[in-house]
Amino acid sequence: MALQEVLDKIKAVVGPSGWMSHEDPAVAPWLIDSHGVFTGACALFVRPATTREVSRILAICHQADVAVVPQGGNTSRCGAATPDKSGRAILLNLGRMNAIRAIDADNYSITVEAGCILQTVQQTAENAGRYFPLSLGALGSCQLGANLPTNAGGINVLRYGNTRDLVLGLELVL
Repeated sequence: MALQEVLDKIKAVVGPSGWMSHEDPAVAPWLIDSHGVFTGACALFVRPATTREVSRILAICHQADVAVVPQGGNTSRCGAATPDKSGRAILLNLGRMNAIRAIDADNYSITVEAGCILQTVQQTAENAGRYFPLSLGALGSCQLGANLPTNAGGINVLRYGNTRDLVLGLELVL
């Protein structure tokens, strides 16, 4: 399958508000890591709105052997969320998947999507009379979906543990 065919299929999955061309100037900040050390290029910047869309995008890319670089708030300090310079990868940003699905104050739990900003999760918990202990310097821009695979610690790590210690369950796309 030609790359353009892959891109067209992905665009159809996410609709017009779910993608931007790699040539769009608004994409440029997402192609540089937060240190400004790593710079890459992508074939398409895609922002799915649902887990189902992510699943469909990954299936298309897997079938066509096209690389996918997942990205949260792009606050990483290691460059892992920056595509390489080939311009063939799909940059998959989870920022549109930012709903807080439920908060259960009685059971001290909150269900959030991968693109939820950490500070929003903390504020939602506080509004329910609860405390979400993960706290990082990038709390106003980092996303929970990226905090988890990096197993972020933060300033409360000794008392409450790393991010994985705060998770009861996951919805995954394989």
